[in-house]
Amino acid sequence: MAVVEKPAQPSRYFDFARVGMDEPRWADVQRLRYDVYCLECQFLDAAKYPDGLESDEFDPHSIQFAAFNSEHEAVATLRLVRDGGLGFPLEHHVDSLLPAFNDLPRDRTAEISRLILAKRYRRRANDGRYGTGGVGPATQASGGDPNRPAQRRSPYPLILFGLFGQMLQESLGSGLQYWLAVMEPWLQTFLARFGFAFTPVGKPIEYFGEVVPYGARIEDITSAVSSMKPEVWQILTGKNGDS
Repeated sequence: MAVVEKPAQPSRYFDFARVGMDEPRWADVQRLRYDVYCLECQFLDAAKYPDGLESDEFDPHSIQFAAFNSEHEAVATLRLVRDGGLGFPLEHHVDSLLPAFNDLPRDRTAEISRLILAKRYRRRANDGRYGTGGVGPATQASGGDPNRPAQRRSPYPLILFGLFGQMLQESLGSGLQYWLAVMEPWLQTFLARFGFAFTPVGKPIEYFGEVVPYGARIEDITSAVSSMKPEVWQILTGKNGDS
């Protein structure tokens, strides 16, 4: 049997945490969202956020996660949006959804949203918006942070998987059973390589590019990742696939 090389742990380079909206760090998360969604990608109108802090009506119904560098700057974030009376964000953009969506237990489902990685941590041409090209060479892996250890190029998007690890632990601990996500098909193809298999719950839509609403049972993902990609399971949980 092939020996799987022990992967680098994201926590060696970054601090990952759940962030409450009553914490000072919440403003750092909002500022990152503004920088990427309003200024860089222009998905949202920057004029609507004169304080440079992006937030929306779903945040009070969400669980926020972020990655921080050694300078305590927010460098990546995502949120899990629960159905708190507003529905899920995708329901506000998709006209019709498949029966598979309607069959989901809404109180056990959350939508992955506002997945963002700071531009300075997307160093290579193929990194994309989520760092999916992997972490860069040792001279760039820490984003120019001299207080972090040098790191070899990794085949895994460590910051992304570090956030996913936080999201997974929170989901399992709170009894969630399903995740929703609206993402580009190429991102789903990329994630499926590591065991994160989502299936469409609606037709493709045009929303700052073509995106598809997806759903996945969390139990299926944990089973697939731990069996297919034990090294990724280690990144997510710090445990071996058979633990």
